[in-house]
Amino acid sequence: MRLAACHPLIAAWAWGLLGLGAWSAIPVAGQSTAPAGSAPQTPPPPSATKLVGAELDALLSAASPRASEAGSLGDADFLRRLSFDLLGRQPTLEEQQQFAQESSPHKYADWVERLLAREEFGANWADYWCDVIAFHVPPPELTYLDYKPLKKWLAVKLNGNMPWDEVVRDLITAKGKIQDQPAATLVGYHQANATNLAAETSRIFLGQQIGCAQCHDHPFGRWKRTQFHELAAFFARTKAKLPWNDGPGTVVSALDKGEYLMPDAADPLQKGTEVRPAFLDGKTSEIGPTDDHRRARLAEWVTARDNPWFARAYVNRIWARLMGRGFYEPVDDLGEARPREWPAVHEALAAHFTATNFDVKDLIRVVVGTEAYRRSARLKQPDVASATEKADAPLRLRGDEVFAALRVSLEIPDVTPPAVEATAAVRFPPPPKSTRDLVNEAFGTDPSLESVDAPRTIDQALWMMNNEQLQKHFDASPASGTVLARLLEEHKDDGAACRHLFARVLARQPTAGELRIALEHVAHSGDRRAAFEDLLWSLVNSAEFTTRR
Repeated sequence: MRLAACHPLIAAWAWGLLGLGAWSAIPVAGQSTAPAGSAPQTPPPPSATKLVGAELDALLSAASPRASEAGSLGDADFLRRLSFDLLGRQPTLEEQQQFAQESSPHKYADWVERLLAREEFGANWADYWCDVIAFHVPPPELTYLDYKPLKKWLAVKLNGNMPWDEVVRDLITAKGKIQDQPAATLVGYHQANATNLAAETSRIFLGQQIGCAQCHDHPFGRWKRTQFHELAAFFARTKAKLPWNDGPGTVVSALDKGEYLMPDAADPLQKGTEVRPAFLDGKTSEIGPTDDHRRARLAEWVTARDNPWFARAYVNRIWARLMGRGFYEPVDDLGEARPREWPAVHEALAAHFTATNFDVKDLIRVVVGTEAYRRSARLKQPDVASATEKADAPLRLRGDEVFAALRVSLEIPDVTPPAVEATAAVRFPPPPKSTRDLVNEAFGTDPSLESVDAPRTIDQALWMMNNEQLQKHFDASPASGTVLARLLEEHKDDGAACRHLFARVLARQPTAGELRIALEHVAHSGDRRAAFEDLLWSLVNSAEFTTRR
C-alpha cells in the first residue's frame, strides 16, 4: 500500500473509520416523560390492532410533521439499507443489477419478501440476539463460551417464523446439554445464577432494568428490592454445570428441593428470608413447585398477551435497529421516568405485534414497508437551537456485519488456524480465532447500547489498515487471484473499473466528484495496479463501509 502517495481526498476517505466526526443525527422532537412525582402505574397491555404500512406512515406524520421533509433514498441506497437490515450484509453485484433492472410498481415489497425468505435472514438476526445475550454474560473460569449452537438454533426458528413468545419460552425453560439443547444457553451460560437470570430475563425480554433493586429499592424506578428477589425465586431450583474448556458441554438441570432466600439487607452473611416466586406485576406463585413448573410459569407470564412490557420491549428493539433509534434509549430500559419518542407510534406497533401473535417477520415487513423507512438519513452539525426531527440515524455495523461486508466485497475467507495443544503450563489454551472472530473482537458491540455509544477504537482502525490477511486482498498483481486483480483484468477502462469497484465495496456508483478524484489518482500514479490498490484500501477504510444509513 502507498497511502502516503494517494490523492489527498483518496486518503481522506479512510479517516472516517473511527466515526462520523462532528456529524450527528438530528434528535427527535415530541419526547414525553412521566409527570414528576406521579405514582408508578403498571401500564395496560397494548390494544391488539393490526396496522399496514400506510397507517404507520400516517401515525409518524402526525407525531413528527417535519420528518417527511427528508428526501427518499435512491434505489441503490435503499437496497443496501434493506440488505444490511434483513440479511446482515450489503447486496451483491448481481442483486444490485437485478434490482436496477426491475420496474414493477411492487418492486420494493417484492424485494422485502425475497430477503425475508432467505436463510441469511435468520442467521443475521440470530447474530443480533446472541450478541444481546453474550455481552452481559459474566466470563466463566476455565472455559470458553461458544454461541454457535444457539445461533444455529435461533436461525432455524427465525427463518421458520416461530412466534417470538414461543422462542422466549424455550429460552427461559430449556434444560439439557447446550450442544443438544441450544435454547438452554441463556440459563446455562449464566450458570443458573438466580439473580443474574432475574435481571437478564427482565432486561432482554421486558426492557425493564431491575438489577439495581437487587441490593436496595431502585432510586429512580418503581422496583423494590423484594420484587427483584421474588422474580429470582423462579430460578431457585435451577442448576447448571460448566465443564472445563467446553462451553457447549454445559448442562442445565434441576435441584430436587430448595427455596429462594432473599439476603438480609443489613447483614448479607445472615440467613436470608424465604420468599415465594412473584411476577413484576404483583401476581404471586406458590412455594414448593419443581424447577420445570417454576420456569414454565415465569415464561408463561413473561410472554403473556396481557404482559404490559413484552410486546413494547421487542418492538422498541426492532424499531431501533431498523430506524436508527428506539422509542426508548437505551433499548433495554423502558423505564417510566425515561423520555419516550413518538409514544403513539410505539403503542400502535406494540398492539400490532400482539394482534399478529408476535409474528417476527410481519413486524419487520410493516416497518420496512413504510415511506419513513425509505427516507434518507439527515445529518447536520449539532445545533440544539435549530434541531428538528430526524428521519433516520446512521448505525455502526455489528462485527458480524463488518465481516460479511468484507466477504461480499473482497471474497475474504473465514480462516481458522490450527488449535493449540494443551501443555503442562497452559492446560486450557484458548480456542483458535477465525477471521470472523477477529473482526467481531474488534468491531463487536453490545446491541443494547445507544448507537452514539458504539465504540470507535484504534483497534478497529488498525485491523482494517494493517491486518495481514486483509492486506493480501488489496493485491492487484495477476498472480494474487484477488477480486481486484480480476476486476482490472476484466475492465481495461479505468472509469469502468472505478464504477465496478464502488458498486462492489459500497453498493453504489461513485459521484462525479469521486470518479474524478479516483481517475486523477490513477492517471498521476504511473502504476495502474498500485493506484487501484490505494483506491480499494481507502474505500474499505471509509466510514461509509462500516456504517449503515
